[in-house]
Amino acid sequence: MILDIIIFAVLAAIAIFLLILELFFLPGLSVAGFFSIVFYGVALYYAFTQMGMVVGTILLIFTIFLTIFVIWYFMRSRTLDKMSLHTNIDATAPTTIDSNIHVGDKGITISRLNPMGRVRIGNITAEARAIDFIEENVPVIITKIERTTIYVEPSQQA
Repeated sequence: MILDIIIFAVLAAIAIFLLILELFFLPGLSVAGFFSIVFYGVALYYAFTQMGMVVGTILLIFTIFLTIFVIWYFMRSRTLDKMSLHTNIDATAPTTIDSNIHVGDKGITISRLNPMGRVRIGNITAEARAIDFIEENVPVIITKIERTTIYVEPSQQA
């Protein structure tokens, strides 16, 4: 009887371990989820066939509560917090162009336009796109403005 309980406990422990692995570490339904179900089934089949209907039912109920407890405990423990990334991204992409910028305005590149880069037009710094590569500190002129993009090309004067 003790050996039967040990065999059941090992099979159930493997099933619970694979379930935790499936729920928290492996995305989607994978081999771990499938084998977790298989190990639960084998453990309960073994309990019912080797230890009888009453003991099998008790072990079934115990296994259900133990699985729920282990999932709850794992979620409450700091194990997931230690593994998770705690970085916030607070940068935003520009969504509209400043209304003071118009086609024909002149400026200078702050960074290399490859094909995107930063330009200064008057006292406004903005992202711009060029057809060809433009090096840093080159005078540019605005040729086209879309809702979120300024198009520039090299100018003869700043």
